[in-house]
Amino acid sequence: MDLTIGDVAARTGLTQRTLRYYEELGLLAPPRDTDGRRRYDAAAIDRLYRIRLLRDLGTSPSDVTPDGVDLLEVTRRHLAALDARLAELARQRERVRAVEARLLGGDRPCDEELLDLLAGLGDEPAAVRRLTLLVYRDIAAAQRHLVEVFGLEAGDLTRDGDGHVVHGEVFAGDGVIWMHRESEEHRLASPATSGTASHCMAVDVDDVDAHHARAVAAGAEVVYGPTVMPYGVREYAARDSEGGLWSFMQPMAPEEEDDG
Repeated sequence: MDLTIGDVAARTGLTQRTLRYYEELGLLAPPRDTDGRRRYDAAAIDRLYRIRLLRDLGTSPSDVTPDGVDLLEVTRRHLAALDARLAELARQRERVRAVEARLLGGDRPCDEELLDLLAGLGDEPAAVRRLTLLVYRDIAAAQRHLVEVFGLEAGDLTRDGDGHVVHGEVFAGDGVIWMHRESEEHRLASPATSGTASHCMAVDVDDVDAHHARAVAAGAEVVYGPTVMPYGVREYAARDSEGGLWSFMQPMAPEEEDDG
């Protein structure tokens, strides 16, 4: 067996980013061919299988030790976990079947039966609005910078009774970014005040090189230019008007990633 990273991703359902993440953790080290491409041989696939078994059994990435695991023992644990899940599914199926029989007979299921069905449906995920909050000393100036240099879309500016801007908005794609004033009470400070950036905004763009060229032409403070990263993107980084770090990235096509 001699597979590329794209082959392994397609056949296992894992993303190429996940496979590279295992390498970053030192869990996986597939050999490379003469062109530097990853080649997954039988030993690498065996090791990946052990890693995934341990992860499926709830082991955190930092605690995974594929070298020290007994493959037979962990496979049996995996089977036991699957058997438990199948048994629970069988119990849920029987409850649903019983309710179906009541409905087919023209009867209404009792409250207890409906509660049992609800218990088997699991938790419904909470709705999440894509919202980010950043702190700036001069919100109006920062908004102008983000729009003119980084190409974001301007939103509203809110002013207090004295005309000072106390809140602003910009839009990055379908994500909204709130711009908050500094607040000693809530220990909120701009990087321009604290002297260090406590955040890094990551934004997907369609063409990272074109976006970089536009930002440079507009006077951006570039930290590093477009670079191919081991986690499957090409990205560059720049600072905003108050020292906040921004990363603009473009996901790489699978054929491009196979070359890494």
